Amino acid sequence: MPGDIIMITTTLKAGLVAAALVIAVSTPVSAGSFTFSLTPRGDSADLIRSGLQIYGMVNEVQGKNHAKVKQKGRNNAAAVKQKGAGNYGLVYQNGNAHRATLDQGGRNNALGVFQFGRATNAEVVQRGRGDVGLVFQGGW
Repeated sequence: MPGDIIMITTTLKAGLVAAALVIAVSTPVSAGSFTFSLTPRGDSADLIRSGLQIYGMVNEVQGKNHAKVKQKGRNNAAAVKQKGAGNYGLVYQNGNAHRATLDQGGRNNALGVFQFGRATNAEVVQRGRGDVGLVFQGGW
């Protein structure tokens, strides 16, 4: 089993590096922002879901649904709406003038939105069961 975890982590890291290179090459300097989204399946989804659940437990997020918003900077706004049970949502904003909306319905969904720099906007909806996602945004 430990070999499986290393392989999953290596595969995820390789995917992140490849996606970052595509974004860096295809995004002109004057564009002002980038967005990178992951919707993993299988073992990778289980790993991300577990990570968000552990984060929720460590930060004492309690209840049928779990949400955490952490903001550093000025003029940031975040909203989380959850209906159902066992949903985990995280919004992390570092910088200024970010906007994020997370709307989860159903059961056992997990999503993390991470915004850096300035003036990014994310509106994410998850419906159903067992959906997992990560959204990374950077603005300049």
